Amino acid sequence: MSEDGANLLARTTPIAFSISGKSWVNNHAHVLRFDEYATRRYVEIYLNSIDLTPYITGAAQPKLNQKNLNSIEIPLPALSEQQRIVDILDRFDTLCNDLTEGLPAEILARQKQYEYYRKQLLTFPKAKIEV
Repeated sequence: MSEDGANLLARTTPIAFSISGKSWVNNHAHVLRFDEYATRRYVEIYLNSIDLTPYITGAAQPKLNQKNLNSIEIPLPALSEQQRIVDILDRFDTLCNDLTEGLPAEILARQKQYEYYRKQLLTFPKAKIEV
């Protein structure tokens, strides 16, 4: 999770990320560890969706220190409910952002449909001209 930088306030990109395997993290991040994938993903989504302003210090350089990060209350439902929420939100994200599914695929299908009907409408039978 990001520790400092203007993005903590601007939120133009996510501030929490899931990683696995061997990784290197610099001193500008907080590392949160979870035993369950659903909990990790649930907390990641939650932290990316809430207003962090009350927890940020620093005027010139916004900073989320460990004490303030630890003071963020995260509602944690039962693991099965976390998994259900994560499944729904991940599927929604796929529908909105995956280039092979969801909205982009729907837009492509509608473009092909438009081109097909445009061609049908603009293709006229050849008229026989009598002289």
